[in-house]
Amino acid sequence: MCVMRNFNLSRNLQVLLLTALAFPSGVVAQDGGIEVLAGHTIFESGTRISLSHLYSTRGTLSSGSTEVPNPDDLSWREHRVVLGVNYGLRADLSLSLLLPYVSREAELSGPGAGGVQSSSSDGLGDAALLAKYNFFSEYWKQSAFHVSAIGGVELPTGSANERRGEELLAFSMQPGSGSLDAIGGLALTLSTGRFRFDAHAIYKANSEGSEDFTDGDFFTLGGSFAYRFYHAKYPGPSANVKIGLGWRHEGVDEHDGEVLQNTGLDELRVRAALVYHPSPEIDLVAQIEVPVYGDYRAAPGAGQLALDVRTFFGFGIRF
Repeated sequence: MCVMRNFNLSRNLQVLLLTALAFPSGVVAQDGGIEVLAGHTIFESGTRISLSHLYSTRGTLSSGSTEVPNPDDLSWREHRVVLGVNYGLRADLSLSLLLPYVSREAELSGPGAGGVQSSSSDGLGDAALLAKYNFFSEYWKQSAFHVSAIGGVELPTGSANERRGEELLAFSMQPGSGSLDAIGGLALTLSTGRFRFDAHAIYKANSEGSEDFTDGDFFTLGGSFAYRFYHAKYPGPSANVKIGLGWRHEGVDEHDGEVLQNTGLDELRVRAALVYHPSPEIDLVAQIEVPVYGDYRAAPGAGQLALDVRTFFGFGIRF
């Protein structure tokens, strides 16, 4: 079964060999960091430094909304470590830098009758520069409501030319994309007493990158509800439990202007998190995320490797 884009360069012929598909390739630059998609800013003069680790694994082959056999045990795994810097330029404007380092391992179908091939890669990923403008805020007794606009770019800082011997690795195994991509969206946060609600809408427009590949554009809607179940007298510790839903759409990928089969998806994920503040300026976050529904574009007899689970662990300090 063909499962993934895998290509072998020939500079003279400029031939691209495709092992079609395999799995949704969209990764958003804002993956990682703490409070990047919240409706409020970090406020004037504030700075947060964060370090987060995301682990994603894919081993379920899906077509449409149905799981299909995976006799070759095809799989894909990623460790993503993200350094985040969030700086309050003004009370209503904050800037964020997210710098990822990615490590990937996979068992994928090779071109032709090549069978299953193991591959791995690691290196600096594509960084993101984001700005958040808080254009509306309302305050009540023990309550606040914030709405912010988010915009920025994903920079081609990661390598898109990693190889195994003479063979160029599949695009999904490259640490970077080779493209400059635009990100925009809205975020809101409502806090009242011990309760908090967050929501966001983010769109990422991908441009043409390495080897004339273009990832499908990405759109996500997310919302979460949090309850602060423990709160000691200031500046004592506090803890929140959070549950949320996220819907994501990934458009079809293209190569040299041609649509690639077995790419594109709609997916609904549920996530649960525990947030602990040993002191007001320290953030500790643990989160798990799993899909509950997916519609994966696939040609007859093929499929995409769907997400099985993703975990997130983050540490942040504000000063």
